[in-house]
Amino acid sequence: MTSRKSRPRESQYSTVPQPSDYESDWPATDPTDALPSRSMQKSNPELNLSVLRRHLPSITSILSVAHYAVVYAFSPSAQNWEKSGIEGTLFVCQQSSAAGLERFSVVVLNRKGLNDFICPLSGEIDFENGYIILRSTDGSNEYGIWGLWVFEEEGSSTAGSRAMNAKTIQNCALRAANPASGQSYHSPNGYDGDPN
Repeated sequence: MTSRKSRPRESQYSTVPQPSDYESDWPATDPTDALPSRSMQKSNPELNLSVLRRHLPSITSILSVAHYAVVYAFSPSAQNWEKSGIEGTLFVCQQSSAAGLERFSVVVLNRKGLNDFICPLSGEIDFENGYIILRSTDGSNEYGIWGLWVFEEEGSSTAGSRAMNAKTIQNCALRAANPASGQSYHSPNGYDGDPN
């Protein structure tokens, strides 16, 4: 008969007690230590800019924001507007210059799907019947005509945002088309340039 090996004694192992409840999963520290320092916290414009740069790295600043917008595509064959399935926050952005030309774009981050709306501002912009009409030449829509409906409600923080965003988009399109203007743009809603 073979002899059994003796089991090691408990004292040979670490004597660190094992946690016995859920509260012990988190290290016991001062609760204020868990909060990030003020220097690590970002403002909403900084957070928005960092998210937008993931989609379009050339963005340098946010000029205007609408909290909720719906994108429509115009179908000339049917002579009507069709929902594109893109709804979410609308941003009017300035991009880094290319060959000395200013560049601007409209971005709608889609809340309903994975496809976002990004349209360079370089053509004719109209404001009709509450819709901002963009004529795109980048081939993103086979017809090249997009309609943006911006939500606004009287007596709330969104009052006037449709007209304000339409004016911002029109001004940016004019600046992109006329680089000799040399004007600096100051947004009516407080998004002026890079917050960094």
